Amino acid sequence: MNRIILIGNGFDLAHEMKTTYKDFLDNYWEEVIALIKKSPQGRKFENDEVIINKSPSGFLSGNSYNDLKATLKDFKEDIIFKNKFLEKITEKSNIESWVDVENEYYSLLKDIYKKNGNALKNYSISQLNLDFQRIKDLLREYLTSINENFKRNYQWHNRTEQTIGYKLFELLNPRDFSEDALNEIVEIEYKNLEKEINEIKQGKLDLERVEGSKQALLRKLLNSYNPRTTIRRLLQSPGASNDFNMVPEETLFLNFNYTFTEDFYTRPKTFNHFDDFDTKVSVNHIHGSINKYEKSPIIFGFGDELDDEYSNIEKLNNNEYLENIKSINYLESSNYKSLLEFINSQRYQIFIIGHSCGISDRTLLNTMFEHINCSSIKIFYHQKSEEEDNYSDIVRNISRNFNDKASMRDRVVNKQYSQKLL
Repeated sequence: MNRIILIGNGFDLAHEMKTTYKDFLDNYWEEVIALIKKSPQGRKFENDEVIINKSPSGFLSGNSYNDLKATLKDFKEDIIFKNKFLEKITEKSNIESWVDVENEYYSLLKDIYKKNGNALKNYSISQLNLDFQRIKDLLREYLTSINENFKRNYQWHNRTEQTIGYKLFELLNPRDFSEDALNEIVEIEYKNLEKEINEIKQGKLDLERVEGSKQALLRKLLNSYNPRTTIRRLLQSPGASNDFNMVPEETLFLNFNYTFTEDFYTRPKTFNHFDDFDTKVSVNHIHGSINKYEKSPIIFGFGDELDDEYSNIEKLNNNEYLENIKSINYLESSNYKSLLEFINSQRYQIFIIGHSCGISDRTLLNTMFEHINCSSIKIFYHQKSEEEDNYSDIVRNISRNFNDKASMRDRVVNKQYSQKLL
């Protein structure tokens, strides 16, 4: 059994990295306002994204977008957005996450497609893509700065790493597995022991000559009316690791972020007290990264080709509409192919760490969640307060990534057996 640790933005936030959509946008306007304050009073201010015909530099206080708007209102001035997509995501109060930004891009794309370019006045798919590319460039610059600062200043071996690390590298727990996965494991374990059981019963093998831990397991099975039922019970017991190998064969960090926070967790024995906990660890930045030397460009866009209108957009025979569709951009690197090889190789469980499982990644998540080798999906939820957490929110999002709802209910680990991340 393998393990996939599916990492989203909440993983970075747990390490106090300012990588939310709001952090990025607040930082952008802080930097713009700092430039405005240095510009000549009453002169035109302009950068790649905005124009202000008469700079209010001497009267500008505060460092937020709303502060800027309030000051400009007093001077009967406006912000003229050259980047209309930036205007949309800045003005929309209901945009709270990067998934919302990706959804906004796709919504505008569909409006342009339906209204023949009139979603916004004179706004074309070409301009939308240019504006969106500028946001991606700004995001790369921002995250590069955040990641470098994090590496310089973050203190290793604090409570966060210890708490998270021990959860990431816990032993396999068959109690979390789907029924078909558990039945398959029971059959595999029985087949591994069947020959010895029969030889002992036939007097061809002396039980006392079998090495210690295996001897104890065989003794339990020989005294059992139904060995398969006994194996199933033992697998789901707290002491399963005494009788069976509960170490994942390989652990894959599937990072949806562009940062490298998972670097702290590539040494599993640091967090596991079992001497024989020897899982191979690999990392896949499925959406690329901020490392300019990696041949995996940032993938930021929309990934729901299961959407009802997506097939109509494909039929337009206009490649500009597909420029930021994730399932196409996955082909820019070998990351997606590597993931397919991993999930096709053998059964796996999924740990969800800080990922909302929103529909902007539905194509990829559906492939992983409904794959025949997926044995369980375990949520490590965010405890917002003593009374509130986001477990149910994530489950609802997960359900949108399943076509087979019965399979979803079997594979998603219930809240009683799930854990909060911190």
